Amino acid sequence: MKNNDVALIQRVLSGDDDAFSALVRKYQKQVHALVWRKIGDFHIAEEITQDTFLNAYKRLTTLKEPQRFASWLYVIAANRCTSWHRKKRICTQSLEDLDQTDTEQLEKEAYSEFVVEENERVSGQEQRELVKKLLAKLGESERTVMTLHYFGEMSCTEIGAFLGVSANTVKSRLRRAQQRLQKEESMIREALDHFQITPHLTENVMREISRVKPTTPTSNKPFAPWTVAASTLAVVLLILGFGNSNFLTRFQKPYSFDATAEMAVEIVDAPIVAKLEIDPDVRTQLGNANVRDKRNKTEQQTDDVSAAEAGSQGDEIVEDYTKWELPEKAKARFGKGGIKEITYSPDGTKFAVASTIGIWIYKTQTGEELDLYTGHTGEVNSVMFSPDGKTIVSASEDSTLRLWDVDTSEHIHTLSGHTGWVNSVAFSPDGKTIVSASEDNTLRLWQAHTGNHIRTLSGHTDSVYTVAFSPDGKTIVSGSPDSTLRLWDVSTGAQIRTLSGHNSSVYTVAFSPDGKTIVSASEDSTIRLWHTHTGDHIRTLMTHTGKVWFYSVAFSSDGDTIVSGSLDGTIRLWDAHTGAQIRTLSGHFGLMYTVAFSPDGDTIVSGSLDGTIRLWDVDTGGHIRTISGHTGWVNSVAFSPNGNIIASGVTDNTIRLWDVDTSENIHTLSGHTNLVNSVAFSPDGKTIVSASDDSTIRLWDAHAGEHIRILLGHTDSVKSVTFSPDGKTIVSASWDTTLRLWDADTGAHIRTLSG
Repeated sequence: MKNNDVALIQRVLSGDDDAFSALVRKYQKQVHALVWRKIGDFHIAEEITQDTFLNAYKRLTTLKEPQRFASWLYVIAANRCTSWHRKKRICTQSLEDLDQTDTEQLEKEAYSEFVVEENERVSGQEQRELVKKLLAKLGESERTVMTLHYFGEMSCTEIGAFLGVSANTVKSRLRRAQQRLQKEESMIREALDHFQITPHLTENVMREISRVKPTTPTSNKPFAPWTVAASTLAVVLLILGFGNSNFLTRFQKPYSFDATAEMAVEIVDAPIVAKLEIDPDVRTQLGNANVRDKRNKTEQQTDDVSAAEAGSQGDEIVEDYTKWELPEKAKARFGKGGIKEITYSPDGTKFAVASTIGIWIYKTQTGEELDLYTGHTGEVNSVMFSPDGKTIVSASEDSTLRLWDVDTSEHIHTLSGHTGWVNSVAFSPDGKTIVSASEDNTLRLWQAHTGNHIRTLSGHTDSVYTVAFSPDGKTIVSGSPDSTLRLWDVSTGAQIRTLSGHNSSVYTVAFSPDGKTIVSASEDSTIRLWHTHTGDHIRTLMTHTGKVWFYSVAFSSDGDTIVSGSLDGTIRLWDAHTGAQIRTLSGHFGLMYTVAFSPDGDTIVSGSLDGTIRLWDVDTGGHIRTISGHTGWVNSVAFSPNGNIIASGVTDNTIRLWDVDTSENIHTLSGHTNLVNSVAFSPDGKTIVSASDDSTIRLWDAHAGEHIRILLGHTDSVKSVTFSPDGKTIVSASWDTTLRLWDADTGAHIRTLSG
C-alpha cells in the first residue's frame, strides 16, 4: 500500500502498463469487497471488479485529480453495481425455479472453481449468507466500512480515502458497527478469512488492457484538461457473459472479455463536473393539451424505443415542449419555470414538479417530459399524488387548489376558500381527504372526491408554510413562521399540542413512516426531531450552514434515513435513529429548494435554483442524472432596442439572452453571486446592465455575452437599474436607500442621490 497513486498514474499515462497492474493489485480487494457488499454474489462481484478496473484504465486521462484515484474508483464500482442491478431485473433467472438437486450441484461446481479452501463444516455460500445476515443488522454506512475493514483489509485512513470521508468518520462508523455486532464479530472474522478472490484477477484485467491503450494526452503535461464530447457521456456496458446455459446468470466461470456482450448506453458519473448545453431540438419531447394525442400515440410504441426515436419514425413529429400549453398568441416558452416542490408518484415511475408556470410530469427512468398541467393563475407552490396515483393536487399563489386526473391530464376540480397564497398541500393516506396550508394563517380540510370544504383549522399566529398527515391519517402537523409546529386532530379539527424550539420560521414538516417521530426544518438552519405522542424534543441536527427551505426534508420509506436540502447548496443524509450525518451530496450550483425520496428509498430527487433537477443514488451518493431546462424565478425582463433579443434576470444568479424568433438561449451570463433583480439594454443595444442582491452592478457585451466591468459602491441589494435615453449614464436604486449615477463608458461613479 506504499505505492504512490499519482506516480503510478503518471507512469501509466506514459505507457507503462505494469504501473496499472500495481494499482489493480493495490485496490482489487477493496473494490471486490465493496461490490460484493452491494451485489451479494461473490463471483459476480469478481467480474464487476474486473470491469471496474477496465473502465478506469480506459478513462484514466479524464481523471482531473489523480490523488483522488481511490474515490474515483469507488464511484465507477458503484455505478457498475447499479448497472448490474438494472440488468438483473430484466435478465436473471431466480434459483428458486431450479430443482434443488440441480442447485446444489451448481453450487458445488461453481465453488470448486473459485474457493481456495472451502470450510469443511459450512459451505462457502452459507458462510457468505451468514455474513450478509449479520451485516444486514447495520446501517448502510456501517455495513460498508465493516466489509472494507475486514474483507478488504483496509485501515480507517484507507477506507476514508476510498469513500471520500474523514478517517475519524470511518472510525466512528466502525466502532458503532463493532458495538452492535460485538457477539458476532468473531464469526464475521472467521467467515471472511475463507473468502479468497481468484488469484488471476490482475492477470485477467491486464490481458484485456494489453489490447487497449489510453488516449495519449494532447500536451506534455501528465494530466491534460478534461474535455467532454458527446461520446464521453456513454460507455459500452459489458454484461456478465450470459451464455446458453440457464444457470450462468447466477454462477459463471471466470470473467471472459471475449464473451458476447449486448450493446447498451449508460451515463457514467465521476468526481468531475462539466456543464453541457443541451440542444432543445434533440431533447426527448412529449406533450400535453394540443399535443396530448401525440403523446398517447408515442406511448403506445414499444418501451425500448426512445421518445426521440419514436418522434422520428413515420410521419409523427413530437412537438417541442416549449410550445406546450401556451397562452393565446404566445410563440414559445423560455425555460420551464422555477422549481418549487418535487414529489414522486406512489409507484415511483413518475415525479411531478411544482413550478412557477405549472406542474411538470417527468418519467423517472429517463427524465423525459410527459406532461405539463396549466390553469393556475399564480405560481404553483406545492404538488402531491394521491395514494393510488390516479390524481394530483396542486396548491398555488392564486389562493386555490386544483385536482387533476393523471391518466387524462384533465382538470377535475378547483378548491376555493383560502384568502391568501396556498403554500402546501397533502393527501390523507386513504386518499379521501386533502389538507392545505395558507398565508391566511389557516389550514383547510377538503373532500378529495368532491372538492367540498370540510373544516378550517385556526391557531397559528402567522402564515402556515407546511403541512403533513400522519401515516394513520388521524393527525396533521403544520409549521409556521410563528416558529411553532402544531398537531391537529383530523376528525374534530381540535388542536392537540404546540411544539416549540425553533427560533425562526418552520418551513417543512414530515412524519416518520411509523408515525412515532416528526421531523421539522427551519430558517434557523436546523432540523429537529420530535416525539409525536408527547411532543418532546428528541435531538437537533445542526451541520447545515444555510436555511433548510420549503419541501427540503423527508424520511426514507423504511424510516432509517432523513434527507435534507439547504440554501447552503448541499443535500445531507442523516441516520434517523442516532442523528449522525451519513453523507453530503454536492453538485448543484445554486440554492437547494426541494428534496424527496423515491418510494423504494433507493433514489433521491432534488431541485435547485440553478435550474436543474438531479437524481442521486442513496446507497453510494453518486449522481445518476440531471434534468435541465428549468430556470430560477425570473425577476426582470427587457427587450433589445431592435426587438430581436430578450434579456432575463434570474434568481439562479444569471442573466439569460433569448432569441425572440427561435426561443433559443443565446447566452447565459454568469458572474453575479446572488439574485439578479434588474436588467436593461443600452439604447444602441450593444450593452446590457444588470443589478443584483450581491450589491453590484455589471456591464456586459450583448453580442458576445462577455463581462465588461463591475460597478461597486452600493452597500445593500441593488433592485433596479437603467440607462439614460442618450446611453451615457446609468442610474441604480438600492436597499441602502440611495440612487447612484454612473458613467456608462468608464463605469466611474458620478454622484449619489440620497433622501
